[in-house]
Amino acid sequence: MSTVNAFTPRGSTVLVTTSSVQVLTDDNVNAVSYRVRNILNTPAYLAWSAADPTGAAVTVGSTTAPSAGSPAYNVIGMFAESVEVFTLPPKVWLKASAANAFEVTPGEGL
Repeated sequence: MSTVNAFTPRGSTVLVTTSSVQVLTDDNVNAVSYRVRNILNTPAYLAWSAADPTGAAVTVGSTTAPSAGSPAYNVIGMFAESVEVFTLPPKVWLKASAANAFEVTPGEGL
């Protein structure tokens, strides 16, 4: 009998801080699901950018929260100490609004 999981990790968990970091799988599967855990006791914002097709490093844009008349592109807000699974591009680059804010695991599932 096989085990069915809502989320199957496909790589190592990465700490996301205020510098751009790429999240990769440990195998040849390009994950598009990412389990994100806000490890802070305050809300935080996570910005993302798609990988460069040439494999070059990517600088993720601003992690600024949206405001009236000023949308925040590719920015996700998360409640304090929350966990969510997001569908993002394979080999995504991430950056947090605060130091050591998120743990991110690439994988498959909800």
